[in-house]
Amino acid sequence: MPRTREYHLHLPYFHVDTSKNMSLLYGVRITRDLVMKLAMFFFPIYLYIHGTSDPFWQFLPGSELQRGVSLLVLFYLIHRLTVLFTGIGIGKITTKIGYVKAMSIGFSLFALFLSLLYMNHNPGWILLLAAFINGLETNFFWNSYFTLMSKFALNKHVGQDLGLLQFFLQIAQAIAPALGGLLIVSFGFPSLFMVGLVGVLIALIFVLQLDLKKEHDVVSWGEFLSWTKEGTFLRLSLAYAGQYLNNATLVLWPLYIFLILGSIDRVGILYTLSLFLAMILSFAVGFYVDHRKNKKPFYLSGSLLSLLWLLRVQVVSFWQIAMIDTIDKITANFHWLFFDSISMKRGQGGQAFSYFVYRELITSLAAILFWLIVGGLFLFLSQPWLALFVLAAVGVMFSLLIKEHHKP
Repeated sequence: MPRTREYHLHLPYFHVDTSKNMSLLYGVRITRDLVMKLAMFFFPIYLYIHGTSDPFWQFLPGSELQRGVSLLVLFYLIHRLTVLFTGIGIGKITTKIGYVKAMSIGFSLFALFLSLLYMNHNPGWILLLAAFINGLETNFFWNSYFTLMSKFALNKHVGQDLGLLQFFLQIAQAIAPALGGLLIVSFGFPSLFMVGLVGVLIALIFVLQLDLKKEHDVVSWGEFLSWTKEGTFLRLSLAYAGQYLNNATLVLWPLYIFLILGSIDRVGILYTLSLFLAMILSFAVGFYVDHRKNKKPFYLSGSLLSLLWLLRVQVVSFWQIAMIDTIDKITANFHWLFFDSISMKRGQGGQAFSYFVYRELITSLAAILFWLIVGGLFLFLSQPWLALFVLAAVGVMFSLLIKEHHKP
C-alpha cells in the first residue's frame, strides 16, 4: 500500500536552491503526488468493493461493511508488516547501492504494484501480493527520498512555500480527485492505475538524472533498540504514531463519504471543492512557519483538528462534508507543515538515513496496532466510525509532542 499520507495534499514546502539535485527531487515529489492524487485517492473504496463483491473474500466475517473493512485491514497489515521486517535489511542494501538505485528500485516496485491493480480480473490473492510489493517499495523509496530532502533543504527555508509555482501545482492536484472520480465512472478503476503507471515512468526519469555521491551510514536492529531507550526518541515516536493515526483515518474518510453519498464521482467532486477553498486561504502558510518561532499556533491548530474529528460523525449532507473538509484542510495545511518542518530539521545531520529508517519502523509498529484496533472496532462495535474518529483525535494530540531539538 502507498503511504497513507500520499492520499492527501502534502507537497514538500522547501525553498528550492540553485542545485540541480534539489530541483530534480522536487520534480520527483510533484510527479509522485500527482500520481497518488489521481490514481490512488480512491484506493480504499477499490478495496472495499473487492471485499464486498469478490467471491474470493466471502470467508471474511460479518456484514457487507465488515467484510469490506476487513479486507482494508488485512491489506494494510500486510503492507506494514513488510515495512517493519524488511526495513533494516533494505536499509543495509541502500547504503551499499546508493540512493539513486534504491529510489529507482522503489519506483520499479511501485510500477509493478500498479500493474497488479490494473488487471481487470485479478484473483483475490493478487491484492495480498500487491501489499507485500508496496511494502518493499516504501522502504526503498521513502527513506532515501527524505534523507536527501533533509540534506539539500536549507534549514531557514524548510517551511517556505514555492509561491506562484506551488499555487498552480496545488490547482492541478485539486482537480485530480474530481477527474479521477469521473474516470472511474466512465472507464472503471483500471484507467486510474494506467495513468498512474505513466506518472511513475516520468518520476523515474527525474530520479535517474540525480547526481549523488555515495554516503556511508549504518543501520541495525541494535542501534534502533538503543535509540528506543532514549526518552527524547520515545517522545518523538509518540508524535509520529499520532501523525499516523490521523493520516490512516484520513485514508478511510473517502470511504465514509462514499457510504454517505453513494457515488464515487461525487466523492471526487466534493474533495476537489474543499481543496480549492482551502488552497486559496493557505497560500502563505509556509512563509509563516519559517518566520514563526512561537508554537502556540501549532498547539491551537492541533486542538482544532482534534475537535473536527469529533464533529465528522455528525455530518450527513454534501455541504456539511464540504464545510468540515475545508476547515480541516486549512488547519491541517498549517499544522502538518509545522510538524513536517520540525521532523526534517530533526533528521538533518550525519545519521540522517538512520533517522528516517527508524522513523519508518516506529510508524509501522503504530500502524500494525492501529489496523488491528480498526478491525476490532468494525467487528464488535455498533458505532465504529465514532470510535475511529475519536482515535484520530487522540492521534492529533500526540503529534503535539514533537520538538525541534535532537540529542541522538
